[in-house]
Amino acid sequence: MNSLVYLPILGLAYAAALVFYRLFLHPLAKFPGPKIAAATKWYEFYHDCVKGGGGLFSYEIDRMHDRYGPIVRINPHEIHVSDPTWLDTLYPGPGPVRDKYAPSAHMSGVPQGTFGTVDHYIHRQRRAAVKTFVSKKTVQTFQSSICSTVELLCREFNHFAATGQTFECGTYFLSWATDSVAKYLENSTYGLLDDARRRQDWQETIAQVVELTPLVKQFPFFMPFVLKVPGWLMQILSPKMNRVLLMHKRMRSTARQYLSLHTSAAKQATGADNSNHASSSKIDAYRAILSSTLPEIDKQPDRVAQEVLTLLVGGSATTMRVMLRIVYHVNSTPGVLSRLTKTLDAVMTTPTTNPELGVLEKQEYLATHTSVNLSRGILQLTASWDCLKQVAVVKESLRIATALTARLPLVSPSKTLLYAQDDGTEWVIPAGTPTSMSISRLHMDPDIYVDPYNFRPDRWLGKPAQRALLEKYLVPFGRGARMCVGQK
Repeated sequence: MNSLVYLPILGLAYAAALVFYRLFLHPLAKFPGPKIAAATKWYEFYHDCVKGGGGLFSYEIDRMHDRYGPIVRINPHEIHVSDPTWLDTLYPGPGPVRDKYAPSAHMSGVPQGTFGTVDHYIHRQRRAAVKTFVSKKTVQTFQSSICSTVELLCREFNHFAATGQTFECGTYFLSWATDSVAKYLENSTYGLLDDARRRQDWQETIAQVVELTPLVKQFPFFMPFVLKVPGWLMQILSPKMNRVLLMHKRMRSTARQYLSLHTSAAKQATGADNSNHASSSKIDAYRAILSSTLPEIDKQPDRVAQEVLTLLVGGSATTMRVMLRIVYHVNSTPGVLSRLTKTLDAVMTTPTTNPELGVLEKQEYLATHTSVNLSRGILQLTASWDCLKQVAVVKESLRIATALTARLPLVSPSKTLLYAQDDGTEWVIPAGTPTSMSISRLHMDPDIYVDPYNFRPDRWLGKPAQRALLEKYLVPFGRGARMCVGQK
């Protein structure tokens, strides 16, 4: 019994030794930054999960850079760099090896999806399996279906306009984006625009996912544990959390059904049977993955479900956020709405006109695959990044909204990374060190974007040299081999 008395002492001794090691003996001990952040990850936890309701560590990182310079040790294990010129070093193309940092890769709760894949080479395989399916060319064939869901969205907006009711745009944009993406990924719609209860439940589910992200990042074991909790118990403990649990379970169930169908089709002895099966339904995300060249272990229901869930949430929640920014800034910034409406009047001669992508891409004031005609209540947007190399209301919205808001740590597993400051100071980042940059900080850099906190589409209408600089550092979907697979 007396030995138990020594446990707290041993615990304190271990903690003191760990802090001493991190501050003075750790390979990152020489890097600038606050000592408390270098000593413990609880500092990050406090800012991301406690202070002000959480999610504030990115602002604390900004404060660190303002005080300590362009390279900072933000926690015991990670270096953060704030220098646009270093972007291609940390986030290169397909050549250099870059693993993801596991706690950040798994923060979305889907570690087996492409986004959550840590290993560089496994990520490349998994990304290739869905890249064609979410390519611009493939998605473009789906334009008429997207337009049909836009009509449902406009129906709701017209109702509110006629009755003079106030409504929350985000819920409807999320429902529209989710129905559109689900129809593309799964050949079925969730019917959110037709059902107020479902619409609200889904909005609360996505909100819960967002709220959980900082916690899961700090405690990666949390989501795997939650997914094993019985649904009835989770409903008692946290009804909102149970919605996330049900979302995962539904995806796994659907993946199992698809795997069963795929296996049965593969066993058919005649070409006729295979042909009948193939022609019975249009290709979707499940079939795209199951018919790919991925190894069988990557075609198991749990992994396939996580992949499709990543595409669904990533394609809907980010779209909703950008749409909100567009509507707000277009209406609140003087001169933008009238100019945008005039631009669209030239190609949308009636309220029911749906211009083709090629026509919209030629409109300089749009610059991506979007059409927004607020004067008629028509609002359409589908993601398309590789479009005009000119200027856009949408590009300015993407700059401010930023599809990927969290910092993106990567690891160079076998090679050191070098960073040189303007004053000549050189830093050698050891191999295996998680290193990150923040897109939001880059997009708000006043040395690149003058008056960055104001919505100024005209900044994209400057001279070619100026536009080239803005384009170079506009990376709302990330940069390099790890950028968002659905950016186009």
